[in-house]
Amino acid sequence: MGTFLLIVHIIVCFVLIVTILLQSSKGGGLSGAFGGAGGGGAVFGGAGAGTFLSKVTTYLAIAFFVTCIGLWYTYRSDLGEPATAAERMMQERGPVSLPQQSAPQPLPNLQQEAAPAAQTQTPADSAK
Repeated sequence: MGTFLLIVHIIVCFVLIVTILLQSSKGGGLSGAFGGAGGGGAVFGGAGAGTFLSKVTTYLAIAFFVTCIGLWYTYRSDLGEPATAAERMMQERGPVSLPQQSAPQPLPNLQQEAAPAAQTQTPADSAK
C-alpha cells in the first residue's frame, strides 16, 4: 500500500508542477510557449485555459495533501510509533510510579524553645 501511494504521490507532484508552470502570470509564464498567452490556435483556447488550469491545480493540490497524509499514516503505522505523546512517554520511560510518602513529621514546638531565650540576661542587665 505504501509503495502504491508513493508512486501516486510522485505522479501528482510532477503533474502539479506542470500545471502551475502552465498558468499565465503577469509576465506570461511558461504558458506563452504553448500558445496560452492569448494567441490564436491555443491548446485550451483564450480564456478557458485560466479556469481549466486553476481547477486542475486546485484538485491536484487537494490530492497532494491527501497523499501526504496517507503516506504519513502508512509509514507511521509501519514503524510502530506510538500515536500519542503519552504512549511515547510510556515507551521511553516505562510506567511511572509515585514514590511512597512517609508519615508527616510533627513540627517542633516553637513556644518551648522561645521561653529559655527570654530568661537570659543581657550585659546591660548584669551591670545593675
